[in-house]
Amino acid sequence: MRIFAVAALAALGLTATPAFAQALQKDFSWAEMRTELVAAGAEVTKDGIAGDQRYLSGKDDTGLVFAVYGAQCDNPETTQRCTGADFISSFTLKDPAKISDVLDIVDYAALGDYKGDDGRLKVSRYVIFDGGITHENLQTNIEVFLRLSNDIWDTLDDKDLLS
Repeated sequence: MRIFAVAALAALGLTATPAFAQALQKDFSWAEMRTELVAAGAEVTKDGIAGDQRYLSGKDDTGLVFAVYGAQCDNPETTQRCTGADFISSFTLKDPAKISDVLDIVDYAALGDYKGDDGRLKVSRYVIFDGGITHENLQTNIEVFLRLSNDIWDTLDDKDLLS
């Protein structure tokens, strides 16, 4: 039995790639970001341009709608590569005057939260690719964003604050 355990650990060691050996992605294309969102279990529902920013809209398996905006992009063309991705979800409150109270409720260290120009609650997570990010770390960032956005959605719904 001891030999089997040692052999199993050795096999795991051979299949695990240490972090320093993983390929680093220093920027992303929109096709690559689409692939990453699908790998995280989201459906990409739209791509487009808002002002001078390219974006993808998506929906996860709970119905949460979100968008990813490119930042620090090299050109305005569809071939652009960006070194920053801003993940944003948005919530419409029944009473927009309560936005300050709601911002206190959704105070997460891993997310930014603010009142959008449209009066809606915005939740964001900015991912920087400068210097490189592994595929696993990008997936973790997407999953954290989606999980915490869903937590906020559930909390606001439980408190009957959403319209």
